[in-house]
Amino acid sequence: MESADIILNHRQINSKITRLAWQIYENNMDEQVLWLAGIDERGMYVAEMIKKELATITNQELRLVNILVDRKNFEPSFYSDFDTENLKDAVIIVVDDVLNTGKTMFSAMLPLVRRQVAKIQVAVLASRNHRLFPVRADFVGISMATTLHEHLNFDNSNPDNLKLNLS
Repeated sequence: MESADIILNHRQINSKITRLAWQIYENNMDEQVLWLAGIDERGMYVAEMIKKELATITNQELRLVNILVDRKNFEPSFYSDFDTENLKDAVIIVVDDVLNTGKTMFSAMLPLVRRQVAKIQVAVLASRNHRLFPVRADFVGISMATTLHEHLNFDNSNPDNLKLNLS
């Protein structure tokens, strides 16, 4: 891709992650445990970056869970080093790289509601303005108005040169 297609470069992404971590902390500073739930590979990557930054800000217990969403039936599966069966009264920040239509995010959150979590918040590196489902992000790195044919893509293939591209 041409450099004109780069929306955020590595330095800017790291700056956005720092800001997202502070916002999450400021909105949840009284919680003892925070769950960061990354959607699929790129959302989990962003969740891990936020967790690393949060660890420099707070002594709260930070737990990660990876939510893998089956694209055929939009059924999520949860993977964590912690027990995710009893999330009752938990505070969960669902994290993804890009929020597009909201369908993936919506499907990832439904099982959390059924588990009677105390609060669900959404953090994304980038948010587009094409919602088809009733989902909004509480914490946004960058918000972009794009056409339906344009796509935002978080490129984490090189951890030393992260990029958010528009194609």
